Amino acid sequence: MSEVLRNTLVKLQALIGLIGLAALTPLLILAAILSHLIAKLCRCPKPKSIEGEVAVVTGAGHGLGRAISLELAKKGCHIAAVDINLSGAEHTVKQIQETYNVRAKAYKANVTKLGELVDLNNKVVDDLGPVTVLINNAGVMLHRNILNPDPADVQLMIDVNLTSHFWTKMVFLPPMKALRKGFIVTISSLAGVFPLPYSTAYTTSKAGTMAHMRALRMELALEKQNNIHVTTVLPTFLRTNDEVTQMSNTIGIEEMYPLISGEEVAHRVVGGMLRGEHEITLPDLASVLYRLVFLLPVDWQMRMILLLSGSRFKEFSNMRS
Repeated sequence: MSEVLRNTLVKLQALIGLIGLAALTPLLILAAILSHLIAKLCRCPKPKSIEGEVAVVTGAGHGLGRAISLELAKKGCHIAAVDINLSGAEHTVKQIQETYNVRAKAYKANVTKLGELVDLNNKVVDDLGPVTVLINNAGVMLHRNILNPDPADVQLMIDVNLTSHFWTKMVFLPPMKALRKGFIVTISSLAGVFPLPYSTAYTTSKAGTMAHMRALRMELALEKQNNIHVTTVLPTFLRTNDEVTQMSNTIGIEEMYPLISGEEVAHRVVGGMLRGEHEITLPDLASVLYRLVFLLPVDWQMRMILLLSGSRFKEFSNMRS
């Protein structure tokens, strides 16, 4: 077969595939929407109880970490509020103790340091008991200079947003396996699905956490650890981050990435965790959109995102550079 004929056949196959995809797209959209609506209405099985369990929440000194800590305490869970900023974690603990009848204690730890996490686990077990709920919430979002970030800033973002999750898993998962129960929740981002221009380290780290949790979920299934539940949270931007709120107000990005409150996310995250949901997208409609986007060819995906939000991201880069 000649090279010209081979190339012609390849192009013809691609064209037939594209026509087929276009024909099936309405059915795929309908199936995705119906599946999402059924899951939203049913949300089975019945939520599990975590009353009396012990949770470690990283990045608990402010924002979403604080909101999740309070929501877990509301369910009767004892809280180890972990943050590199100890005073912030202590403020979270104070709020918990003023409102809920659970034990709570603040701990200072750098989640990028495996040794500090080992020490943290020993302290939490002595103070509160064995950890059966792990919330990987600590994260870094924006570089000081997004166009030419300092290499140290890039490394820090990767270490906090992605590498630390390997260390927390290494420390807290083995005791869960021994007890044959537990919850692991990772706060990822829709940026791991819909890439953010000028935020490659953030996008990469968040996509990595999503892949990490999917692989872990499969490993636990192979090991028949069916009572250890792994949940990945894919939210849009939150109002808990002052820089993000300022960015949204300046360039109007909320039309594409609506800001949501930490309390709203915390309520949805804890509820979904207790139901054993694998992935939680916020807003909920994003779960349909991101699956539809991946049906398109890669160049179409890029063009669609740039068409809808390219000018705003360019304005954002000018503002931050």
